[in-house]
Amino acid sequence: MPIITLSRELGSGGDDIAIAVAERLGLHLVGREVINRAARQAGVPEVALAEIDELGLLGVKPSAEALRLYRETVAQVIHELADAGNLLLVGRGGQIALAGRPGVLHVRVIAPRAQRVAQAQARCNLPEEVAAARVDASDRARAGYLRRHYNTRGDDPALYDLVLNTAHLSVATAVDLLCLAAGRMAKPQVEAPR
Repeated sequence: MPIITLSRELGSGGDDIAIAVAERLGLHLVGREVINRAARQAGVPEVALAEIDELGLLGVKPSAEALRLYRETVAQVIHELADAGNLLLVGRGGQIALAGRPGVLHVRVIAPRAQRVAQAQARCNLPEEVAAARVDASDRARAGYLRRHYNTRGDDPALYDLVLNTAHLSVATAVDLLCLAAGRMAKPQVEAPR
């Protein structure tokens, strides 16, 4: 019953990796829908709207109480999903909500900014400056989410068991490594003789 949390930078290939790993391992892939479910349960739909609005174009500013209630409900939803097992959770601070839980593999997928901009440009058929703005806005939004809800930085390597840099790894190789690590975590570790 593997449980994987996957944090990724826009344009790093993290979403492709998550989809391929979930398919290969038969995991339930969960991402942004956690926001909507948690916001509905907490009765604070404006938080979901604010979190989805990564660029801040809508100007939605939830209250501190709504943010607290949302954060608690997201953590509850994440734990419920983890209790069921066979989960690959993309984003939403899963690496923090499930920190310390045995058997959970925390993964971060990164790439150099130039590569991420080129990837966003190619995928969305955007001019380079627009792709760069999108990457930068995504980085700010993701950092802001973790700062607001967990008072931490998502780029802290201590939050992860495995950091994959797709500047040096193909998506296929990253998928292979992640699946290998998940498989090894699921088996009891035998200490090597001394």
